[in-house]
Amino acid sequence: MDLGLNGKVALVTGAATGLGYTYAEALAKEGVRVALTDIDGEGAEKAARELSQHSELIGFGLDVGSQDDICAGVARTASHFGGLDILVNNAGLARGRWQALSDLAFDEWEALLRVNVASLVRLANEVRPHMIKRGGGVIVNQSSNSAYFKLSNSYAVSKLAVSGLTIGLAEEFEPDGIRVNGIAPGMMTGRVPQEIIDLVVGRQVLKRRGRHEDLVGALLYLCSDLSSFVTGQTIIIDGGAALRL
Repeated sequence: MDLGLNGKVALVTGAATGLGYTYAEALAKEGVRVALTDIDGEGAEKAARELSQHSELIGFGLDVGSQDDICAGVARTASHFGGLDILVNNAGLARGRWQALSDLAFDEWEALLRVNVASLVRLANEVRPHMIKRGGGVIVNQSSNSAYFKLSNSYAVSKLAVSGLTIGLAEEFEPDGIRVNGIAPGMMTGRVPQEIIDLVVGRQVLKRRGRHEDLVGALLYLCSDLSSFVTGQTIIIDGGAALRL
């Protein structure tokens, strides 16, 4: 199926490895020209080279916790490709994931909220004028299904804020033809204590951990005109864990 994404321009944060890399690869395979950005600039450049057989790509360093980096990164992407249509806010911190709310130090709270929450607003504001010039665009925010369970840690709180921002930005950006949605994954592959894996998988309907590839369909749907009547929504992809609350 032709999703109508060929020739579009996307900026993906946190794209050197992991889920961001998978997102960038999926978009590139649809003919999207992608700027892969990451706090690890060399890693982003390497990832862009690895995926260059699919589309025109660039990779460079971008710390989403820095306003200057955000401004420079968005400007570089728009200048290089001649515009910007898609923003995927994937970069984030998992700080405080296994700690009680009161155990996280104040400076760690500041860093967590600056990266996981404030950066989404900053990036959205920077891409907005470029998307307006193209007649509209799409923003996809990375949330987490942990936002929909008991908020026992700061990471979950930050991801609940992401879901709230998705609703707010969708309403604010609607006059500009910009749709804003989110994806809330469950536990994906990665380094997690086995007792946590057992606990999480045990409360899912589907008894396995998620794979990055499980999120690609939702990403492509939200980035394409197939979802032209969808905005302000966060799609939960967690093996049915939220169904068992």
